[in-house]
Amino acid sequence: MKPYKDILFLAVPIALHSVLFASLGFIDTFMLSALGGDTVAAAGIGSRVLWFISNVIVGISGATTIFCAQYWGAKDKKNLNVSIHIGMIHAVIASSVLVTCVLLFRDQIASIMTNDETIAVMATDYIQISILCVLVTSFSVIWGAGLRAIQKPKLVLYLFVFELVMNVSLNYLLIFGHFGFPALGLEGAAWGTLIARSTSTLVLFFYVNAREKILCFSKASFAVARDKARNITFAKIALPIIGGEIIWSGGITAYHTIYGNIDGTALAAMSILAPLEILLGSFSWGCAAAVGVLVGEKIGANKQEELSVYIRAGLISSITVGGTIVGILWVAQKPLIGLFDGVEPEVLNAVHLLFPFILASIFLRSVTMTSMSGILKSGGDTKFAMNLDLVAQWFGAIPIMLVLAFWFELPVQYVYTAVLLEEALKMIPVILRIRSGKWIKNLSQDMPSAEPTPA
Repeated sequence: MKPYKDILFLAVPIALHSVLFASLGFIDTFMLSALGGDTVAAAGIGSRVLWFISNVIVGISGATTIFCAQYWGAKDKKNLNVSIHIGMIHAVIASSVLVTCVLLFRDQIASIMTNDETIAVMATDYIQISILCVLVTSFSVIWGAGLRAIQKPKLVLYLFVFELVMNVSLNYLLIFGHFGFPALGLEGAAWGTLIARSTSTLVLFFYVNAREKILCFSKASFAVARDKARNITFAKIALPIIGGEIIWSGGITAYHTIYGNIDGTALAAMSILAPLEILLGSFSWGCAAAVGVLVGEKIGANKQEELSVYIRAGLISSITVGGTIVGILWVAQKPLIGLFDGVEPEVLNAVHLLFPFILASIFLRSVTMTSMSGILKSGGDTKFAMNLDLVAQWFGAIPIMLVLAFWFELPVQYVYTAVLLEEALKMIPVILRIRSGKWIKNLSQDMPSAEPTPA
């Protein structure tokens, strides 16, 4: 039972943090639904762009977590601290480049994702504000990765509760103009998110420097982090993760673009359901992230027998979590969908038709997420995971979606079945890879040793 207790100890705060993070999109959608379907659709486009760009930074933080977890298992605090510095350098550089590109081409991006000019203009205004969150996030996600790796995920959760309360409060004030604040509508939601994220990141900076010296900045660690050999080793793990995130999130963005070019009703329906899918899927991510930290720790500590036990426990946990979420959602679907009674009837009807397909996607992703992100990537097998995402999405699901949507001109719920096919295609190769043991790499032994750094 110990593996399940360990997974639960880490999974609950990570899952709650992920749920709260995803709930921001859901809350934004709910609040903005009072302004009409066009506003919801524009917010959906902006959120997809922000999510796509953020996933690159998340990929860098994923690599940071892998190294930190293995060093934590090997009890090597010096190299753990250096890994935080390497991750931060890469995250800041990447975010600066990506944000600049999005700001330069925001009009073209919005036009590609919808053929409705009104929605595109609204989305452009939203993007130019919300994309700045990526710059701030590049700091917070790396410190969060370090805290999870040293098995202190509750700290990240508590801080995000503060951010969530602040964000919702600012949205209430700035979207609708309560208590004398300007009614900014969609732009108000963007400003609320940016201000709340910036404030919570500043608080995290002061906390890390005061309480978690193993994660804070130092000149000595920064000097070591600039070492070419270290950055090459880090890049060998990070680039496939980033590539995988780009491939996967790019595929999801392509899905959303296809919905937007079917018709406005399909786009609005998916803009309502996508935050809900991400929100509930966050429980599965909590399980996957917890398994990843524990598997990485066992690899770093060279505890092979315990590693097998934790892999089995992780897979069983992913099935249990996915099945439980689907069961709860199926029972609660009417009150959930009823929250959006303010949108047009045809949009609400599309939401009802799509709901069972969303449930199937949540269950399948629970298993594949833990298998790929929680197990394979934590062992350093990031290239295999990237290639699998590439084949399943871009050579499988997306071509099928295009055929179903624009050749056969089927309704959106049938087009969505291609998404389910993507997850199903991954199952067999993932399980075979895990059983082979070829994915296990002790990265703490491959990285050059660090010079002494101050605690």
